[in-house]
Amino acid sequence: MKSRPLAGKTVVVTRPAHQSASLLAKLEEEGAEAVSFPVLHIAKATMDSEEEAVLQQLEQFDWVVFTSANGVRYFLQMLQETGKTFTSQKIAAVGPKTGRRLEENGVSIDLMPGKYEGKELAVELKKRVKPGSKVLVPKGSLAKQTVANTLHDLAQVTEIIVYETKKAEVSIHQLPEKVDVIIFMSPSSVVYFGEAAGDRRAMYQKNTWAACVGPVTEAKAKQSGFHKRISATDYTEEGIIEAVKSFIGEEK
Repeated sequence: MKSRPLAGKTVVVTRPAHQSASLLAKLEEEGAEAVSFPVLHIAKATMDSEEEAVLQQLEQFDWVVFTSANGVRYFLQMLQETGKTFTSQKIAAVGPKTGRRLEENGVSIDLMPGKYEGKELAVELKKRVKPGSKVLVPKGSLAKQTVANTLHDLAQVTEIIVYETKKAEVSIHQLPEKVDVIIFMSPSSVVYFGEAAGDRRAMYQKNTWAACVGPVTEAKAKQSGFHKRISATDYTEEGIIEAVKSFIGEEK
């Protein structure tokens, strides 16, 4: 019989509701009681005249760089609305989930870093982008300027906001008081969970593992007061689950 290393463990997933099904299912396969607690939601940004002008001039860009699957989703929607399509642009994707979203829409990928994070993507781009190139970065409202900052002395980087990350209205009383692990896929999810936790915040911060995708999210969890932290080195759903299994296994 297959071992179920997370059996008897309650694992909370803070991702937006429309993005959590896959992770919840994988956790349940590992034996966990997986609970959805979406502390944020994603919405398409309103396109202003400047952003529409950028899209109308899409053919002028040499690279289009995607740092999230949401960026792909909402950028392609905006392209459809403006009647534009990719021409000869090279396409960069931060990781496999973002890459799959592109390929599902018939877009080929020219660059994906070996380590699936924005900093590594920016470093790889710096090796590939020619001086004076024009680079377009569709991003979320809370996304960092990692690509723009890394390429500022090499290329002309234009960022456009294609989606907004907003706090969702949830009640902490939807969760049991005893939670073994809370999964955070972004720094904003740490912040919004803390705001939602209310008088349970200190309890969770002391007793519950904060499982984080990458060092930036872990740093936010540490800053927010979580004593017990797990940081996945593989920034995927599978990576975060493997990291959780490793730490939970050590506790048994």
